[in-house]
Amino acid sequence: MQDDAIDILIIEHEEVTALFEQFRGLSVRSKDSKKRISEDICDALTIHALLEQEILYPAVRTALKDADLVAEAIVEHASARELIGHIRQMEPENELFDATIKVLWDQVTRHAREEEEKMFPRLRKSKLDLVALGARMLEYRRVLETGPGRIPAHVRAAGDTSST
Repeated sequence: MQDDAIDILIIEHEEVTALFEQFRGLSVRSKDSKKRISEDICDALTIHALLEQEILYPAVRTALKDADLVAEAIVEHASARELIGHIRQMEPENELFDATIKVLWDQVTRHAREEEEKMFPRLRKSKLDLVALGARMLEYRRVLETGPGRIPAHVRAAGDTSST
């Protein structure tokens, strides 16, 4: 059985949670590891946000007829995007580095919980073809990660998750 869009997003939530937990488990002296994992976190969240904004949220807006739910999620993405931009420009030696990662983690946790508790159950009850939506998301992810449409440098540099 193919994963549907919700299954894919929940797996991504779990994967980014694991990255944050790896970061949290590092010692103060693990500067190289902190930088590498922070970059992994930023990359994972950037791709995840693009999948949601470009594919999921337009479908949610149509299927659930709930513009407010989508608008709130987009604002949360904008806040995360700003933090991602700061993190990408910081070095682990910066006294605010760990705190910025922590704030991003808090925001992402809240956002994921709201999606999983509010949005996803409503989507499961809708007539939206979640398997087809999931297939579109996986294809877009493949393009973002490997294809000529790979995440543009300006998006990575700024942590920008707006349309490409």
